[in-house]
Amino acid sequence: MQIFIAGATGVLGRRLITQFADTGHTAVGLTRDERGDTIVESCGGTPRRGDLFDEESVVRAAKGADVVIHAATAIPTEDPSPERWELNDRVRREGTQTLTTAAATVGADQYLQQSIVWVSRPPDGTPFDEESARHPDPSTQSAADAEDISREAGGQYNFDVGVLRCGYFYAPDAYHTLAHGQDLIQDNKPLIKGSEAADISRVHVSDAASGFVAAAEEHLSGVWHVTDDEPVTMAAFSTALAERLDAPAPEWISETKARQAMRDAQVNLLTTPMVTSNEKLRTATEWEPSYPTYKTGLDHVVETWESDRMLTEDRTQ
Repeated sequence: MQIFIAGATGVLGRRLITQFADTGHTAVGLTRDERGDTIVESCGGTPRRGDLFDEESVVRAAKGADVVIHAATAIPTEDPSPERWELNDRVRREGTQTLTTAAATVGADQYLQQSIVWVSRPPDGTPFDEESARHPDPSTQSAADAEDISREAGGQYNFDVGVLRCGYFYAPDAYHTLAHGQDLIQDNKPLIKGSEAADISRVHVSDAASGFVAAAEEHLSGVWHVTDDEPVTMAAFSTALAERLDAPAPEWISETKARQAMRDAQVNLLTTPMVTSNEKLRTATEWEPSYPTYKTGLDHVVETWESDRMLTEDRTQ
Protein backbone atom coordinates (compact mmCIF):
# COMPACT_ATOMS: atom_id res chain seq x y z
CA MET A 1 0.00 0.00 0.00
CA GLN A 2 0.98 3.63 -0.41
CA ILE A 3 0.62 5.47 2.89
CA PHE A 4 0.51 9.27 2.94
CA ILE A 5 1.43 10.80 6.30
CA ALA A 6 0.92 14.39 7.42
CA GLY A 7 3.11 15.20 10.41
CA ALA A 8 5.82 12.94 9.01
CA THR A 9 8.70 14.83 10.65
CA GLY A 10 7.31 14.67 14.20
CA VAL A 11 8.04 12.07 16.87
CA LEU A 12 5.07 9.96 15.78
CA GLY A 13 5.41 10.67 12.08
CA ARG A 14 9.05 9.63 11.87
CA ARG A 15 8.16 6.28 13.42
CA LEU A 16 5.21 5.88 11.06
CA ILE A 17 7.47 6.40 8.05
CA THR A 18 10.02 3.91 9.38
CA GLN A 19 7.56 1.23 10.41
CA PHE A 20 5.46 1.37 7.25
CA ALA A 21 8.60 1.29 5.10
CA ASP A 22 10.05 -1.59 7.12
CA THR A 23 6.88 -3.63 6.60
CA GLY A 24 7.02 -3.27 2.82
CA HIS A 25 4.70 -0.32 2.24
CA THR A 26 5.46 2.86 0.34
CA ALA A 27 5.60 5.61 2.95
CA VAL A 28 5.12 9.17 1.66
CA GLY A 29 5.62 12.06 4.06
CA LEU A 30 4.29 15.60 3.74
CA THR A 31 7.16 18.07 4.12
CA ARG A 32 7.60 21.82 3.99
CA ASP A 33 11.32 22.26 3.40
CA GLU A 34 14.67 20.60 2.73
CA ARG A 35 15.13 19.67 6.39
CA GLY A 36 11.82 17.81 6.32
CA ASP A 37 12.82 16.05 3.11
CA THR A 38 16.02 14.84 4.77
CA ILE A 39 14.16 13.54 7.83
CA VAL A 40 11.64 11.58 5.77
CA GLU A 41 14.31 10.13 3.51
CA SER A 42 16.44 9.10 6.50
CA CYS A 43 13.45 7.13 7.82
CA GLY A 44 13.01 5.28 4.55
CA GLY A 45 10.19 7.36 3.11
CA THR A 46 9.52 9.57 0.10
CA PRO A 47 9.07 13.28 0.83
CA ARG A 48 6.51 15.39 -0.99
CA ARG A 49 6.21 19.11 -0.41
CA GLY A 50 2.98 20.74 0.67
CA ASP A 51 1.28 22.91 3.28
CA LEU A 52 -1.38 21.44 5.55
CA PHE A 53 -3.42 24.63 5.13
CA ASP A 54 -3.12 24.63 1.34
CA GLU A 55 -5.57 22.04 0.07
CA GLU A 56 -4.31 22.02 -3.51
CA SER A 57 -0.72 21.29 -2.48
CA VAL A 58 -1.82 18.46 -0.15
CA VAL A 59 -3.94 16.87 -2.87
CA ARG A 60 -0.91 16.87 -5.18
CA ALA A 61 1.30 15.38 -2.47
CA ALA A 62 -1.24 12.66 -1.60
CA LYS A 63 -1.65 11.43 -5.17
CA GLY A 64 -1.70 7.63 -5.31
CA ALA A 65 -2.34 7.13 -1.59
CA ASP A 66 -4.33 4.12 -0.43
CA VAL A 67 -4.29 5.36 3.16
CA VAL A 68 -4.08 8.95 4.41
CA ILE A 69 -2.93 9.57 8.00
CA HIS A 70 -3.27 12.74 10.03
CA ALA A 71 -0.41 12.63 12.55
CA ALA A 72 0.32 16.36 12.54
CA THR A 73 0.26 18.45 15.70
CA ALA A 74 1.57 21.82 16.84
CA ILE A 75 1.79 21.21 20.59
CA PRO A 76 3.52 24.23 22.17
CA THR A 77 6.82 23.51 23.91
CA GLU A 78 8.96 26.40 25.16
CA ASP A 79 6.24 29.03 24.70
CA PRO A 80 2.79 27.56 25.51
CA SER A 81 0.98 30.83 24.74
CA PRO A 82 -2.73 30.92 23.80
CA GLU A 83 -1.74 31.81 20.23
CA ARG A 84 0.38 28.69 19.92
CA TRP A 85 -2.42 26.51 21.28
CA GLU A 86 -4.70 28.09 18.69
CA LEU A 87 -2.31 26.85 15.99
CA ASN A 88 -2.62 23.31 17.34
CA ASP A 89 -6.41 23.63 17.25
CA ARG A 90 -6.14 24.80 13.67
CA VAL A 91 -3.96 21.82 12.76
CA ARG A 92 -6.62 19.55 14.22
CA ARG A 93 -9.64 21.19 12.63
CA GLU A 94 -8.46 22.69 9.34
CA GLY A 95 -5.81 20.03 8.88
CA THR A 96 -8.46 17.33 9.12
CA GLN A 97 -10.64 19.11 6.59
CA THR A 98 -7.71 19.39 4.20
CA LEU A 99 -6.59 15.80 4.58
CA THR A 100 -10.04 14.25 4.30
CA THR A 101 -10.66 16.27 1.15
CA ALA A 102 -7.34 15.03 -0.21
CA ALA A 103 -8.25 11.44 0.70
CA ALA A 104 -11.50 11.77 -1.22
CA THR A 105 -9.87 13.47 -4.20
CA VAL A 106 -7.07 10.91 -4.66
CA GLY A 107 -9.41 7.97 -4.07
CA ALA A 108 -7.91 6.66 -0.82
CA ASP A 109 -9.66 3.70 0.74
CA GLN A 110 -8.92 4.60 4.35
CA TYR A 111 -8.28 7.65 6.48
CA LEU A 112 -6.68 7.41 9.95
CA GLN A 113 -7.05 10.24 12.44
CA GLN A 114 -4.76 10.65 15.42
CA SER A 115 -6.65 11.63 18.56
CA ILE A 116 -6.21 11.42 22.35
CA VAL A 117 -7.87 9.12 24.85
CA TRP A 118 -8.56 11.89 27.35
CA VAL A 119 -11.15 13.40 25.03
CA SER A 120 -13.42 10.74 26.60
CA ARG A 121 -12.13 10.81 30.18
CA PRO A 122 -15.14 11.04 32.54
CA PRO A 123 -15.09 14.01 34.95
CA ASP A 124 -15.23 11.62 37.92
CA GLY A 125 -12.12 9.77 36.76
CA THR A 126 -13.79 6.36 36.31
CA PRO A 127 -12.41 3.94 33.69
CA PHE A 128 -13.71 4.33 30.13
CA ASP A 129 -13.42 2.74 26.69
CA GLU A 130 -14.13 3.40 23.02
CA GLU A 131 -17.88 3.24 23.56
CA SER A 132 -17.91 5.79 26.38
CA ALA A 133 -19.36 9.24 25.87
CA ARG A 134 -16.88 12.01 25.11
CA HIS A 135 -16.26 14.78 27.62
CA PRO A 136 -14.23 17.39 25.77
CA ASP A 137 -13.00 20.48 27.60
CA PRO A 138 -11.53 23.63 26.01
CA SER A 139 -8.15 21.92 25.61
CA THR A 140 -9.56 18.82 23.87
CA GLN A 141 -12.54 20.24 21.98
CA SER A 142 -10.53 20.55 18.77
CA ALA A 143 -9.59 16.85 19.01
CA ALA A 144 -13.29 15.97 19.31
CA ASP A 145 -14.06 18.26 16.37
CA ALA A 146 -11.37 16.56 14.27
CA GLU A 147 -12.90 13.17 15.03
CA ASP A 148 -16.30 14.46 13.90
CA ILE A 149 -14.90 16.07 10.74
CA SER A 150 -13.15 12.86 9.72
CA ARG A 151 -16.17 10.65 10.31
CA GLU A 152 -18.49 13.01 8.45
CA ALA A 153 -16.08 13.11 5.52
CA GLY A 154 -15.89 9.32 5.44
CA GLY A 155 -19.65 9.10 5.24
CA GLN A 156 -19.82 11.78 2.57
CA TYR A 157 -17.01 10.48 0.36
CA ASN A 158 -17.33 6.76 1.10
CA PHE A 159 -13.93 5.90 2.58
CA ASP A 160 -13.29 4.10 5.85
CA VAL A 161 -12.27 6.19 8.86
CA GLY A 162 -10.32 4.95 11.83
CA VAL A 163 -9.85 7.23 14.84
CA LEU A 164 -6.86 6.16 16.91
CA ARG A 165 -6.94 7.74 20.32
CA CYS A 166 -3.49 7.51 21.83
CA GLY A 167 -2.53 7.51 25.47
CA TYR A 168 -0.21 10.12 26.95
CA PHE A 169 2.95 9.97 24.81
CA TYR A 170 6.47 9.37 26.02
CA ALA A 171 9.68 8.50 24.15
CA PRO A 172 13.39 9.36 24.29
CA ASP A 173 13.00 12.08 21.65
CA ALA A 174 9.59 13.38 22.73
CA TYR A 175 10.01 16.95 23.91
CA HIS A 176 8.20 16.67 27.21
CA THR A 177 9.87 13.38 28.13
CA LEU A 178 13.31 14.79 27.41
CA ALA A 179 12.50 17.99 29.27
CA HIS A 180 11.25 15.91 32.19
CA GLY A 181 14.52 14.01 32.36
CA GLN A 182 16.61 17.17 32.17
CA ASP A 183 14.58 18.79 34.93
CA LEU A 184 14.99 15.73 37.15
CA ILE A 185 18.77 15.65 36.88
CA GLN A 186 18.80 19.38 37.63
CA ASP A 187 16.59 18.74 40.69
CA ASN A 188 13.94 21.00 39.20
CA LYS A 189 10.88 18.81 38.63
CA PRO A 190 8.34 18.93 41.46
CA LEU A 191 5.35 16.62 41.68
CA ILE A 192 1.84 17.99 41.96
CA LYS A 193 0.01 16.94 45.09
CA GLY A 194 -2.86 14.80 43.89
CA SER A 195 -0.99 13.20 41.01
CA GLU A 196 -0.10 10.25 43.24
CA ALA A 197 -3.74 9.11 43.10
CA ALA A 198 -4.38 9.63 39.39
CA ASP A 199 -3.57 6.65 37.17
CA ILE A 200 -2.96 7.70 33.57
CA SER A 201 -2.95 5.52 30.46
CA ARG A 202 0.28 6.12 28.56
CA VAL A 203 1.88 4.77 25.41
CA HIS A 204 5.43 4.73 24.09
CA VAL A 205 5.39 6.56 20.76
CA SER A 206 6.85 3.55 18.96
CA ASP A 207 3.87 1.50 20.11
CA ALA A 208 1.49 4.24 19.01
CA ALA A 209 3.05 4.06 15.54
CA SER A 210 2.74 0.28 15.36
CA GLY A 211 -0.93 0.70 16.29
CA PHE A 212 -1.41 2.80 13.15
CA VAL A 213 0.38 0.17 11.07
CA ALA A 214 -1.95 -2.52 12.44
CA ALA A 215 -4.99 -0.33 11.77
CA ALA A 216 -3.94 0.23 8.17
CA GLU A 217 -3.05 -3.38 7.46
CA GLU A 218 -6.29 -4.65 8.99
CA HIS A 219 -8.24 -1.80 7.38
CA LEU A 220 -9.90 -0.84 10.63
CA SER A 221 -12.66 1.70 10.96
CA GLY A 222 -14.24 3.15 14.07
CA VAL A 223 -12.60 4.28 17.31
CA TRP A 224 -9.58 2.54 18.85
CA HIS A 225 -7.58 3.24 21.99
CA VAL A 226 -3.81 2.81 21.69
CA THR A 227 -2.23 2.53 25.13
CA ASP A 228 0.14 0.29 27.02
CA ASP A 229 -1.07 -2.34 29.47
CA GLU A 230 -0.56 -0.57 32.79
CA PRO A 231 -1.81 2.92 33.70
CA VAL A 232 0.57 4.77 36.00
CA THR A 233 0.41 7.90 38.13
CA MET A 234 2.59 10.85 37.26
CA ALA A 235 4.18 10.50 40.68
CA ALA A 236 5.18 6.88 40.06
CA PHE A 237 6.35 7.64 36.52
CA SER A 238 8.54 10.55 37.67
CA THR A 239 9.94 8.62 40.62
CA ALA A 240 10.82 5.65 38.40
CA LEU A 241 12.50 7.93 35.89
CA ALA A 242 14.47 9.68 38.65
CA GLU A 243 15.67 6.31 39.95
CA ARG A 244 16.90 5.30 36.51
CA LEU A 245 18.76 8.58 36.18
CA ASP A 246 20.22 8.41 39.71
CA ALA A 247 18.53 11.75 40.27
CA PRO A 248 16.99 13.04 43.52
CA ALA A 249 13.40 12.05 44.19
CA PRO A 250 11.09 14.88 43.09
CA GLU A 251 9.65 17.13 45.77
CA TRP A 252 5.97 17.98 46.09
CA ILE A 253 4.09 21.19 45.38
CA SER A 254 0.45 21.99 45.98
CA GLU A 255 -2.08 21.95 43.18
CA THR A 256 -2.61 25.68 43.77
CA LYS A 257 1.06 26.45 43.11
CA ALA A 258 1.04 24.16 40.11
CA ARG A 259 -1.87 26.07 38.58
CA GLN A 260 0.08 29.29 39.01
CA ALA A 261 2.94 27.86 36.96
CA MET A 262 1.06 25.68 34.45
CA ARG A 263 -2.12 25.71 32.39
CA ASP A 264 -5.18 24.37 34.19
CA ALA A 265 -5.60 21.79 31.44
CA GLN A 266 -2.12 20.38 32.08
CA VAL A 267 -2.67 20.20 35.84
CA ASN A 268 -6.04 18.51 35.30
CA LEU A 269 -4.42 16.02 32.91
CA LEU A 270 -1.93 14.93 35.57
CA THR A 271 -4.22 14.93 38.61
CA THR A 272 -7.43 13.36 37.25
CA PRO A 273 -7.48 9.59 36.59
CA MET A 274 -7.38 8.64 32.90
CA VAL A 275 -7.77 4.87 32.79
CA THR A 276 -8.63 3.04 29.60
CA SER A 277 -7.57 -0.14 27.80
CA ASN A 278 -6.04 -1.38 24.55
CA GLU A 279 -8.18 -4.55 24.63
CA LYS A 280 -10.27 -3.69 21.58
CA LEU A 281 -7.22 -3.13 19.36
CA ARG A 282 -5.41 -6.20 20.65
CA THR A 283 -8.47 -8.36 20.02
CA ALA A 284 -9.04 -7.11 16.46
CA THR A 285 -5.40 -7.27 15.32
CA GLU A 286 -2.09 -8.91 16.11
CA TRP A 287 -0.87 -5.65 17.63
CA GLU A 288 0.65 -5.64 21.08
CA PRO A 289 2.90 -3.03 22.69
CA SER A 290 6.64 -3.60 22.63
CA TYR A 291 6.73 -1.64 25.88
CA PRO A 292 3.72 -3.02 27.77
CA THR A 293 4.43 -0.98 30.90
CA TYR A 294 6.10 2.30 31.73
CA LYS A 295 8.87 0.32 33.44
CA THR A 296 10.11 -1.34 30.25
CA GLY A 297 9.44 1.87 28.35
CA LEU A 298 11.53 3.98 30.73
CA ASP A 299 14.35 1.43 30.56
CA HIS A 300 14.42 2.06 26.80
CA VAL A 301 14.17 5.83 27.24
CA VAL A 302 17.12 6.06 29.61
CA GLU A 303 19.25 3.56 27.66
CA THR A 304 18.70 5.68 24.54
CA TRP A 305 19.56 8.89 26.36
CA GLU A 306 22.75 7.39 27.73
CA SER A 307 23.89 5.87 24.43
CA ASP A 308 23.11 9.02 22.45
CA ARG A 309 24.04 11.50 25.23
CA MET A 310 20.73 13.20 24.64
CA LEU A 311 20.41 14.82 28.07
CA THR A 312 23.39 17.05 27.32
CA GLU A 313 22.04 18.27 24.00
CA ASP A 314 19.18 20.52 22.91
CA ARG A 315 15.66 19.25 23.41
CA THR A 316 14.03 17.88 20.28
CA GLN A 317 10.58 18.90 19.08
